[in-house]
Amino acid sequence: MLKNLIVLNTKVATNIDRKSIEASYKIPNIKNNFYELIDKGILIQKENEEKIYELSFQPIQNALIPLTDEKCHENALLYYKRKSIRYGIVLADTIEVLFHKAKTNPSEELVNEFFSVVNAIEEFDDIYERLIDVASELLKLEDKYKAPILNVIGNILSVIGGAEGAEKAYQNALKIYEKLAKQYYRIYLPYIASTQKNLGSLYLDSKRFEEAEKIYLDALEGYKELEKQQYSSFSADVEFIQQDFKNVYIDVGEPRVQEKSYNDALVAYKELLNRYYNAYFPEETTRTNDFGNVYVDMNLIEDLKDGSIDSIESYKSLAKTSYDMYLNDIATTQSNLGIIYSELMKFEDAERMHLEALKIRKKLVQKYPNKVFPGLALNLIDLGDFYAGQGKLEEAEPMYSEALSMTKQLAERYPEAYLHNVAIIQNCLGSIYASLQKYEEAELIFHDALKVFKKLANENSKRYLYDVVNIQINLGNLYLIIRNLEKADYFLKKAIKIDPANIDILYNIACLEALRNNQAKALELLTKVIELDKEYIERASQDEKFENIRNLEEFKLLIRK
Repeated sequence: MLKNLIVLNTKVATNIDRKSIEASYKIPNIKNNFYELIDKGILIQKENEEKIYELSFQPIQNALIPLTDEKCHENALLYYKRKSIRYGIVLADTIEVLFHKAKTNPSEELVNEFFSVVNAIEEFDDIYERLIDVASELLKLEDKYKAPILNVIGNILSVIGGAEGAEKAYQNALKIYEKLAKQYYRIYLPYIASTQKNLGSLYLDSKRFEEAEKIYLDALEGYKELEKQQYSSFSADVEFIQQDFKNVYIDVGEPRVQEKSYNDALVAYKELLNRYYNAYFPEETTRTNDFGNVYVDMNLIEDLKDGSIDSIESYKSLAKTSYDMYLNDIATTQSNLGIIYSELMKFEDAERMHLEALKIRKKLVQKYPNKVFPGLALNLIDLGDFYAGQGKLEEAEPMYSEALSMTKQLAERYPEAYLHNVAIIQNCLGSIYASLQKYEEAELIFHDALKVFKKLANENSKRYLYDVVNIQINLGNLYLIIRNLEKADYFLKKAIKIDPANIDILYNIACLEALRNNQAKALELLTKVIELDKEYIERASQDEKFENIRNLEEFKLLIRK
């Protein structure tokens, strides 16, 4: 009984479900066995869950894992089949089914199932760590499957905090793709570039900027080569086909020659389609956002599969679409290089990269709005951040404004994914307005952002509550600037109640007390702030909100100190 239960992942909220176990496992005296394990304390009921259990004694689990066999995993599959009747189809359970299938028979078919599940996950969480176990089983397959699976492992580890493991996975994937590219250069070059892009993102997140710059430049070179190769070479291919079709009609007086020429052209054409089939529809199904896959005209898929394409225009469409999507990959890589160059203080290079990426995406968005729109919004945010960081607030403002307009459109369709981004941009724009002394605009947009974050915090307090605090601080600071002390007091008190250790809130309350001419209280709070962080000394020395206490000896001593 324990051997069968040990293979079930109790991180899944509805595992171990007693009714599903009893209905699916063909074990003698199963009810008695289950209750005996409960009586012994080896199975314990999950908190606030009726008839849902977990194993409590880790040493027993560790001892039994080597004893589990294929039969245990087959029984687990029966369990999940029965459980789906009680709970419906749940993604976490689907992953578990995939794991048990992989344990019994890792196959090429499971690779497609694996990537379908990965595509269904909008945001990785600890519960999805089991995908790494699935991937480990599928790594027993040949190299063309290993590399994209390693990319998924890298993506998961980079999200859940395993940067070292993610780097190793990406590097191994890169080695495999480079090896495959020696034999099938055009097919695997896109995957080399996209894996380099993943590795570059990891280095960027880890603040390893010089390494990120090198790998992104390699990726950019690869994408530019693909752009040049794909468009020019496919153009030549299409011309070749057109010429062969043209030959069909050269000698209308010789039908057999005409027929032979036509058939030869058709064979040559289909041979070309087959030759480049994998470049556009590789057997691995991967997540576009993570792997930078070649985007294709999906209407062509079925025609390609059954060999019914006989139109030069279809082939042109395929080549042109792919060409355009390489341009999109170039834009993504340029954006990332722009961020890196900012960190490396190469500001001219940073601006150039951001502007080049923006130019590409503005051109592409007309043809592929759904595909390019989110990336274009991010481009604008990156440029807004860059100009704001350079103190070029007049140039930052239109970038944020355009990004906000686009992100609102995205949030209308996909609120779960983009509503948070709307509030983030509103907060950035509010700060720009405040710095440009557009106080009414700043007030309105900060309040809009606060509404969004409050709504999100009601649904997920742990994740969004400190975003609420951040907006409250910004509103408090804005009202201090325009000397609306009552409203400043209201928002700063709200913020300090949620985050009493926040130094920035304490500093702003010190400013508030100074403006109220509560000198002793202002000095007390400012002293506490400076004891916690000496960086506030320079800020306080230049802050006009301390004019009422600036001439006090205690203030002068505190600033000198």
